[in-house]
Order: sequence, then C-alpha cells, then structure tokens
Amino acid sequence: MRKIKLETALEFGSRADFAIIDVTDKPNKKRGTITIDYAPADINELKERGLNIDGMMDYYRTRIYDLVKHYISGDWEDAGGLEDALALIRRHIS
Repeated sequence: MRKIKLETALEFGSRADFAIIDVTDKPNKKRGTITIDYAPADINELKERGLNIDGMMDYYRTRIYDLVKHYISGDWEDAGGLEDALALIRRHIS
C-alpha cells in the first residue's frame, strides 16, 4: 500500500487543488494533483441529498480517497495532509 501525503497547491473560495506526493520510497514523487470543488452549487446538491456538515465531510473524505486511488491505481494510506485538506474544506463550507 502506498503512503501518500497531500499538500495544498491552490486554495480558492469554491475549490482547492491538492498535490499527491508519494512518500513510500525515497525520493518522494509527485503523482498528480486533484481538485476538490465546494462551490455553493456543490454544497446545495449535498444538502438536497439530506447531508449535514458531518455527512458532507464524510463525502469529501471518500471523494479525496477515491480520486487519489484513481491517480495512483491502488489503495493508499495517509502519510499527512488529509486532515489538513478536510479542515480547509470544512472552513469553506461552514
């Protein structure tokens, strides 16, 4: 299983980009960048599904995991940055 660190690359009011850094082996390798959207339209869609803030955060945790898994073609474990990414998202959607 790969060890992945997420680093905030760009932060906007409606989305954020996170760099996917593979820290499993030395040297560390950047594997790509994911974009997470949290614009009002995205949040309204989640609210229409009946999600509260905790449900939305579960959605975003799963979304991030699945996007990174797609980029690296396999399961991964957090080596740092996931909780920071989720805190950034929570700050914008609260």
